[in-house]
Amino acid sequence: MRPLDQKFIEDPQFLNWIFRNNPSVEQYWKNYMLENPEEMEHILELRQRLSELSFSNEVLLQSEKDELAKKMLAQIHAKQLRNTRSLVYSLLKYAAVALVFAVMGGLAVYLTMEQKVEFQQFASQPIENPSSSQGPLLITSNGENVNLKKSNSLVDYSRSGSVVLNNDSVIRAEGAPNVLNQLVIPYGNQSKVVLADNSVVWLNAGSRLVYPTSFSGKTREVILFGEAFFEVSKNQDMPFVVKTTDLEIRVLGTKFNISAYSEDKIVQTVLTEGSVAIRRKNARFYEKELVLKPNQLASFNRISNETKVYEVDIDYYTLWIKGLLSFDEVDYNRILKKVERFYNVRINFAEPNLGSIRISGKLDLKQSREEVLEYLGMVSLTKIERTSENQYTVNK
Repeated sequence: MRPLDQKFIEDPQFLNWIFRNNPSVEQYWKNYMLENPEEMEHILELRQRLSELSFSNEVLLQSEKDELAKKMLAQIHAKQLRNTRSLVYSLLKYAAVALVFAVMGGLAVYLTMEQKVEFQQFASQPIENPSSSQGPLLITSNGENVNLKKSNSLVDYSRSGSVVLNNDSVIRAEGAPNVLNQLVIPYGNQSKVVLADNSVVWLNAGSRLVYPTSFSGKTREVILFGEAFFEVSKNQDMPFVVKTTDLEIRVLGTKFNISAYSEDKIVQTVLTEGSVAIRRKNARFYEKELVLKPNQLASFNRISNETKVYEVDIDYYTLWIKGLLSFDEVDYNRILKKVERFYNVRINFAEPNLGSIRISGKLDLKQSREEVLEYLGMVSLTKIERTSENQYTVNK
């Protein structure tokens, strides 16, 4: 099989583009081809070949599944007689995948894995963060952008059929289960979300959460980019799963914090109550899940792919939901990164080694940024000078 055939055939988004196209998928692949023009001809050729294999998306009886499998094999055999070896291998690879899913419940299971495929689409979707003055932005499943305006907003899905915004306005929730919304939090803002199962999520500045209007199926799945504190309602029959770029965290009912900003090399999961099982994305089948106990921190290094577990004071990682930052012998640059996100500012070090100063203290983020920066300068024995509207420099 040609390497590019395998690359695209193993991508669920590519197959979804062919068999269950929608505007967001179409736009994704248009953008992809514009960014990778050398692959455009190959992509269009492969799409044309695979689109000839058209199947029903309806739920199939067992006899229909068997007939479908025979039909697929017959089509592939016919193509073997007239196409090149690379094409044959490509179609055989596709047939093998589809046949497995036919045995598991019909090809429809594969072609209608809407939730999983849509999650991947959201994960790869470029989103331009709104400005801090706009406030958090709710993007509904039909593409509507709802400006929440308040820097500390509330979005509540716990009332069936409606979404309550900031306790003072209501919009209609899509009726179908697993219809996905996303909430984008710019720097300088935070938000609280009450999900349909009454789980509560606090989103920190510079974060994004993708979640369904209501849950169905075997799991309750959300995607997180950035930092959030979760208070998950218990449901033994439907585990709650948080997906990040690198990890999957599975729980039944618990309280925990995840920090998974794309620009950070470390992903941190801190457990407050209950237990969570952490698994690396694309982990091999023999890799065991890591189970955290309360007051433990799992630190995943994106560069080395290693995870280390520590006993910690959870206040240092969770007080941000109350507008506080607590730290004990923490590197100055890590503290300032949190301050940057919260106040939507940029802080540079005149000398790089200043960032490694370890300091202790507690910040009340309800104070003005000037008061907070003045306090940080005092405890670190440095001076933080304003250089422009939202720019500061740390000097000795």
